[in-house]
Amino acid sequence: MKFEVIFYSGYKGEEAPRSVIVGDREFKIDEIIERKRVKDFKSGEMYEVFKCKMEGKLVEIERYDSGKWAISFLDKS
Repeated sequence: MKFEVIFYSGYKGEEAPRSVIVGDREFKIDEIIERKRVKDFKSGEMYEVFKCKMEGKLVEIERYDSGKWAISFLDKS
């Protein structure tokens, strides 16, 4: 199953998440609530954390400098 995060690409590269694709369905990011840059002290890798509203649900998207990313659904309902 296809699963990816689409980021807005501005003059600084991939700047902010715009949508998440699961299979053939695209879910738009309604609002970015919080954005922060974090350093993983274990690996030394930097990454950005975005807390977003996506179709009424709260999600957290982590985007690593290496190009990897992860998504977590914070609303359990």
